[in-house]
Amino acid sequence: MKKLIIPLLLFVTLSLSGCSSLSTTASAQTSAVPQVEYYFTKAQQHPEKALESQINSAKSTLDIAIYSLTKKDIVESIITAKKRGVNVRIITDRTEAKTKAQGSELSLLKRAGIPIKENTHSGLMHMKVSIIDKSVLTTGSYNYTQNASTENDEVLVIIHDSGIAAKWTDEFQQMWDDKKNYQEI
Repeated sequence: MKKLIIPLLLFVTLSLSGCSSLSTTASAQTSAVPQVEYYFTKAQQHPEKALESQINSAKSTLDIAIYSLTKKDIVESIITAKKRGVNVRIITDRTEAKTKAQGSELSLLKRAGIPIKENTHSGLMHMKVSIIDKSVLTTGSYNYTQNASTENDEVLVIIHDSGIAAKWTDEFQQMWDDKKNYQEI
């Protein structure tokens, strides 16, 4: 099953990496086959540890677009990255930001000097993406929560490819700069 899922995930990710209302291409141009890792929760592959490792490896930038962010270890890794001098930015969902669990974690992140924006449009900000140093990205169904780590069927996909990461960074930047659909909290 793993042999089948890797090509499928890679195809979907590459197909969607260029998708945007502002995009002119349907896929990212890369010079080589990207290295792809995946971590399933129910297979005891610990996506939270893989994500924390990527966050801990950040040297210059860390852009996060996440629907739900309540897992304390992940929040601590993000704050530690900021303390190391990494430029960290977070976009989250406004409804989730108002929950007690996420609200308290966002307060910790804001006190650490991390800018956070939430969506103002009528839909959800339902992405689960981290872009590390504009060269590695994480995506999948995995929210950064305890339940996602221990209860739910989830997957975290890590793609090591600067070409793909650059496209996703461009999309994140468009969201960040969009004053109509996102506001600072």
